Amino acid sequence: MRVGKAARPEPANAPKWPDTVKLKDLADNPDNPREELRDLEGLAATIKERGILQRLVVVPRATWLNAHPQHVEKIGDAPFVILIGHRRRHAAELAGLDEVKVEVRESASGSRTDALIENIQRSDLDPLEEANGIRDLMEEESLSQRGVAELLGKSQGWVSQRLVLLKLVPELQQAVTDGVLKIEEAREIGKLPPHEQTLPAVPPPAPAAILTQTVRDEHGLTEESANHAPLSRMGNGAKAPKGRRDYGVITLGPPASIAAALRERLTLEDLETLVELLSATTAR
Repeated sequence: MRVGKAARPEPANAPKWPDTVKLKDLADNPDNPREELRDLEGLAATIKERGILQRLVVVPRATWLNAHPQHVEKIGDAPFVILIGHRRRHAAELAGLDEVKVEVRESASGSRTDALIENIQRSDLDPLEEANGIRDLMEEESLSQRGVAELLGKSQGWVSQRLVLLKLVPELQQAVTDGVLKIEEAREIGKLPPHEQTLPAVPPPAPAAILTQTVRDEHGLTEESANHAPLSRMGNGAKAPKGRRDYGVITLGPPASIAAALRERLTLEDLETLVELLSATTAR
């Protein structure tokens, strides 16, 4: 005679790990190479509209600590550690989500390499962050420039351009991050000894007389006809032909300086038209 009921066996196809995990149960990977989580608001807006399109990759806490016992305090009591998907996790929290879909791996081997590769291939990294990630990946996997280029699906030239940034003095590295120093210029400066590295000299503004002559040449004006044309909006004495507005000469530079120069010269209506034209061009 049987006493009580036998325990019901689990279905053969029952999943071993959960399909979704609460955000509070996820710990960030202390070895994540990303120094700063940027543009979380933009990603959060996308998540609100479309959800998380790609699962986070995580490992169980015990598995992680077996491979990285030095991080026991950093991950706390969270039952899972994120390998790939740190921005998605924090953007999901901004979007008001309580839990996210995950892929649970039972091995932490190669986790740092996976994280390095994923972060280098992000579109929101600046060139210096890419350079740091490439250096770490080369050290982690003992790779040559050619080997890391093949692993990332990049050209060896792309890799060498980033690595040379690490040879810049700190002030110039910051200039690259701020967009003041172009990567093409930085590549050449990085080949110099530290004591010879300086920002490229900014060319002096052209004299008003030269600017005036430039405008005349562009519009096919003689000095006499220019003197009888409507006043230009340059404010430097140059003239513009009737029926056509002349906005002067804008020196190319960082986007912020170009935008400031445009705001000085254009009306609000013209600025809106310019934005529409640029947006249409970018969308092609």
